[in-house]
Amino acid sequence: MVNDNSTPDKPICTKDTPPGTLPSGPLDPAYLSADIAIGRAPAREEFSDLKAAGFKSIINSRMDSEQDYSPLSAESGLMAAAHGLAYRHVPVEGRNPLEKDVRAFAAAAKELPGPIYAYCRTGGRSAGLWALASVGTMSTEAITLKCQEAGYDVSGLKAKMDMRRNLIEDGDDED
Repeated sequence: MVNDNSTPDKPICTKDTPPGTLPSGPLDPAYLSADIAIGRAPAREEFSDLKAAGFKSIINSRMDSEQDYSPLSAESGLMAAAHGLAYRHVPVEGRNPLEKDVRAFAAAAKELPGPIYAYCRTGGRSAGLWALASVGTMSTEAITLKCQEAGYDVSGLKAKMDMRRNLIEDGDDED
């Protein structure tokens, strides 16, 4: 990955999971706002747990092309629907979301009923999307702290958050 906000040993947004391993253990949603929690990708049998926990919607940020990804987006959408959950697929490649991804996440967060469970492999990309989508209502410091409290390091996105905030303030953003 090459960008101006990270170094090879410090990705843009991280959750402490050793490389090459999948997160395990029970789903542990981390609320970043009143209506959005993030976490790891649910297994097939865990969609019922999300419903039982009170979630009404799901945003999936995994790419169908990822290794170790099961279920794929189409199946995840069907499982969500079977449990009465709204579903949106906002696939993000890498840990540095593009503006189109941030806008799609922001639109989904506005349109879907809450509370929403947003996920990717570990929740890191979802934290980054939420952070960038939140710059219009929160300071970079508050966003970074909220993600840190949830166990996600988005400090590598600080410059991008500030730049996006400037675009919004200048009226160059459609959000």
